[in-house]
Amino acid sequence: MNQVPDIITRLEVLPDGARIASIGTFDGVHRGHRHLLDLLVGRARALGVESLVVTFEPTPMQLFAPDRFRGRLTSNEERARLLGAAGVDRVVVLPFTPELARQSPAEFLGHLADAGVRELWVGEDFALGHKRAGDVATLRQIGAGIGMGIDAIARVDFDGMAVSSSAIRERILAGDVGEANRLLGHPFAMEGQVVHGDQVGRTIGYPTANVPLPRDLVKPADGSYASWAWIEGETAPRAAMTYIGTRPVLNTGERVVETHIFDYDGDLYGKRLRSEFMAFLRPDQHFDGLEPLLEHLADDARRARAVLGDEGTSRFASPAGTATEPPSRV
Repeated sequence: MNQVPDIITRLEVLPDGARIASIGTFDGVHRGHRHLLDLLVGRARALGVESLVVTFEPTPMQLFAPDRFRGRLTSNEERARLLGAAGVDRVVVLPFTPELARQSPAEFLGHLADAGVRELWVGEDFALGHKRAGDVATLRQIGAGIGMGIDAIARVDFDGMAVSSSAIRERILAGDVGEANRLLGHPFAMEGQVVHGDQVGRTIGYPTANVPLPRDLVKPADGSYASWAWIEGETAPRAAMTYIGTRPVLNTGERVVETHIFDYDGDLYGKRLRSEFMAFLRPDQHFDGLEPLLEHLADDARRARAVLGDEGTSRFASPAGTATEPPSRV
């Protein structure tokens, strides 16, 4: 099981003691984040102090640029699990409000210092405070006056590609979940409680577990995907295929997330189901009747089984999406 860090929502309730911290959105907790977190946790353990991550809910983009917000890579709960898997001792999730956003870099660093933060580890392009006034150079000047060191870490490249949440988000929107997973270091996933659908899938031999489309998560391109299904209460994933789209053959018009779990006939209603997207099989499309749809579903199933059989569970699939490969180094 992954470690779940202690989570609080106010800096002032932190217990006394020195700590090493990082601050940011940490959306996706991708390979670049993991590189920074590995250094942070290692430094904290070497000094015998607590490692701390300060993040925000909602994300700044959700509050200030909702028209340009393309969706999150992880929910708040998933982000916390992934931070715990990275070894972080404690997470502060600050409610992100206009009042918080208006704080100056000096004000915010002062709050961190009062909370025992002695070193702040950030990415080299990090900026803090109103209108991003607190770049790394500014933070170092402020930190020198309050006894706080500022360490800036270079951006991580993986196989020649810069790793960033926005780059990963664009790949998911395009349906390229395989490449997104490589940059994340763990699978992109959707999770929710299974609800009753119209049960059409069961009548055509492909029963599906229906989960409401997560409201804030980035939406993968419509189509069919090979996926791993984690059923609440089970300790290993099941091979599956997941469909996202409007089911044009059935003319429902409603965008749905449906997962067909191979060789499974249990009752999933009311249980939580996590679908980890492993490979894009085909885009959503219209078929002239059920017969061609069934032919494509059979082909989807064959290809999904082949993909999941080749990859197995050792590379990506894991209970909270934990990376099983070490993050790359710069």
